[in-house]
Amino acid sequence: MSEVDEQARSETRSAAPVWRPRLVALVAAAAGAALVSVIASAAGADMVVANPGQDPMTIGPVPALVAALIAGGLGWLARALLDRFAPRRAVLLWCVGAAVAFIVELVPPLITEADAATKGSLLVMHVVVAAILVPVFAKRRPDREA
Repeated sequence: MSEVDEQARSETRSAAPVWRPRLVALVAAAAGAALVSVIASAAGADMVVANPGQDPMTIGPVPALVAALIAGGLGWLARALLDRFAPRRAVLLWCVGAAVAFIVELVPPLITEADAATKGSLLVMHVVVAAILVPVFAKRRPDREA
């Protein structure tokens, strides 16, 4: 391959927008959370949670979808800010933050008032969302990172 071809290929790769795969991942993660909710309900989980001081709430497909969109959107915002202000360490910082956020987010399903099937389903939702978002949001940007 000639040097000119390699340079053109490099420019094309670095010019590719990063928002498209991130948007696809965000939508897929939200759909995945909603799908887990539907499957859990169909399998017999009541999907009702009661936190202290609050009325019981049913976690259906819409609340699961909205929660995943919010969490994923915040993750995307964090990654965009890191890309802007700490481009060389963006991946490392984002991955550490994502790991901490994931561990913290596993606590509420464990301590909420709900049956075991609902708690298990909520944990699966968190894992599905993380499994879809983390690999995409953690990708290095060749145009910004050395």
